[in-house]
Amino acid sequence: MEEQYDQILEVVAENPGATVKEITDLAADHGIPDTNISDLLSEAVNNDDLLEFDDRYWVMRKGKYRFHRYDHPET
Repeated sequence: MEEQYDQILEVVAENPGATVKEITDLAADHGIPDTNISDLLSEAVNNDDLLEFDDRYWVMRKGKYRFHRYDHPET
């Protein structure tokens, strides 16, 4: 489960502002099984790893996603 959690964070980091459906589709493209993706997103929001607004998700800029490692024009 921890591996899937990290993989979902990577998918969201690469696709800021994605919806649950978009994240699910992208996860499938990355070979991540569609088991509890919405639960993983909820857990990540509760852990302050993701931000949810208007049914879209963004990675919080901390840890490996700080400004020098992840700079996206929409954020």
